[in-house]
Amino acid sequence: MNIKGRFIRDTTVAVCLFGAFGAHADSEGAAYTMTNAADNNQVVVFSRNAGGLLTKTGVVPTGGKGAGGEVDSLGSQGSLVLASGSTDWHGGNRGDKYRDDGWLLVVNAGSNDISVFKVVRDGIELKDRMGSGGTFPVSLTVFGDRVYVLNEGAPANISGFKLDHDGHLTYLPKSTRLLGGGTYGQVAFDQRRQALVVTDKGNNTLLAYRMQSNGLPAVTPVVSPSSGSVPFGVTFDREGHLLVVEAGNNAVSSYNLLRDGKLRPITVSAPNGQMATCWIIANQSGDVITTNPGTHSLSAFHVDAATGQVSLLNGTAGAGNTPLDIDLSNDGEFAYAVDPSNGGVDMFKIEEDGSLTSLGTVDGGLSPFAQGMAAR
Repeated sequence: MNIKGRFIRDTTVAVCLFGAFGAHADSEGAAYTMTNAADNNQVVVFSRNAGGLLTKTGVVPTGGKGAGGEVDSLGSQGSLVLASGSTDWHGGNRGDKYRDDGWLLVVNAGSNDISVFKVVRDGIELKDRMGSGGTFPVSLTVFGDRVYVLNEGAPANISGFKLDHDGHLTYLPKSTRLLGGGTYGQVAFDQRRQALVVTDKGNNTLLAYRMQSNGLPAVTPVVSPSSGSVPFGVTFDREGHLLVVEAGNNAVSSYNLLRDGKLRPITVSAPNGQMATCWIIANQSGDVITTNPGTHSLSAFHVDAATGQVSLLNGTAGAGNTPLDIDLSNDGEFAYAVDPSNGGVDMFKIEEDGSLTSLGTVDGGLSPFAQGMAAR
């Protein structure tokens, strides 16, 4: 496979979503998921009002193919990610989500590529589609102008790209790292761009690749044992503590990421009493939410910013049908979980005490194999 090959660089394929489906003057933000359809992957777009309610505004083709098949066919977190419109690795931009002029990146697992959309107040425009550097891409992470993708197909790898100011991806020579014989769930930059973390569900380990000044990861990772079984999704709190959700024992663990790439456990497997706990997100206030499709629930935790200690607030803080991938609005006040079994997105307000108030479910016309969630 030619990982440098360009699939699309034709502005005639760009689609301005709201130009086709109508603008929403009162929109405060947006949320995105994907159909993950095997014949034609599409991004489903929702506008968000000030009260956190979503409204479906349209569907935009990625130009690629999804995995199709079944519920959670990707088995990952981070299949859609939002990135800042300002891309500069050396300038220290953290890749935070901006309201305008940012980027939405989406994996196309069935066609082994990545789609890049420009995000503006009026909608999204398809700007590029690039080979993923492997097969069956399932997870993305962005830091400044560096994009890394986790390819789950054999041989599994992570591969790096540069995202330019026009939304085009260029493969980073010598960035691909083979992962070995595991089963992988997510790739994620830490908040200080010091490392790339990869979860290995099959071997119950966490891989940390130290990032070098040239934006390339170390050749070999530092491998740390997971505190619990089947480490799936990860996120970082505002102080850079690594939070890992464990699907095997339905718990959340926290770690300090040390300078040498080793992980020092802080909280060891705080359980929530639920089933199939796979996805996790945290806001700047220390609110942590997991989705648990096996028990049709969401759990609320809290992480102490000073210590990194994680504590369970409520194992059944929210309810859904089969809530999968989850993300937060920019202000951290609202949470959205894609729920393909009911064809939509579950909406929640995060209260000051960390509890969740249901705002209902917005219909997205989603199929059972829809996946991924990104919000702003």
